[in-house]
Amino acid sequence: MGRGRMKAGVAALKEEFLSLLFPRGANCLCCGDPRRAAKEDCLCAKCRAAISGLRIPPQACNRCLSPVKQGEKCGFCSSRVMNYIDRVYAPWRYAGEVRSLIHAFKFNACDEALPILAEYMADAVQSRDFDCIVPVPLHPRRFRFRGVNQALLLAQALSLRLNIPVRQLLQRDRYQRPQSRLSPEERQFNVAGAFSCREDAGKLRILLLDDVRTSGNTAHFCARALREAGAESVCLCTAAVVYRRSKQKI
Repeated sequence: MGRGRMKAGVAALKEEFLSLLFPRGANCLCCGDPRRAAKEDCLCAKCRAAISGLRIPPQACNRCLSPVKQGEKCGFCSSRVMNYIDRVYAPWRYAGEVRSLIHAFKFNACDEALPILAEYMADAVQSRDFDCIVPVPLHPRRFRFRGVNQALLLAQALSLRLNIPVRQLLQRDRYQRPQSRLSPEERQFNVAGAFSCREDAGKLRILLLDDVRTSGNTAHFCARALREAGAESVCLCTAAVVYRRSKQKI
């Protein structure tokens, strides 16, 4: 047996041994409960029920999903961040177990979280009348640091479920500080003019995709770039939306 094949065999045995000690999906992705779970569903029953309880409430604005008091005009829809966005789709409010699930996917490179996120996001998208899914891009410098664009992974997973192609029409033209570290006022200036369209988007009906909508500034400037490139419509899809009263960090 050659050296290369021997090394490969040792590596395979080591991986098998580690998988016995620490099976994938052994802990709930949200609460960390140490129990054996199927790879296709790595949530305990309690957390699965909890994320269902964090679904967007029926009384939320039917355009932007923000909380609205009965009989009052939606303040978020009245703001400039919805100027270029026709509608928002998302399954959850950003809180509790949903926040933990998104963090596991976004910051801990937990690929087991991807099918769960995509499953609920696909269910939230009420229309299939889109020409393409466009993920929010990362700047090349941040991509080198992270090694992956989580919005692109979500877009690809959603594409399989909705049978809508992914097109990377947007590019990030300058590097910015992470939005999660900034105040709501700073976020607007941080991403202003940061995006442009790589090609003509003429007459396309686009589903813009990101992981979380917080202030809405990133989606606003992405949608503006797509509209300026000729897009007929732009809707936004995220895994969760942050309600303005929430002080949690992304």
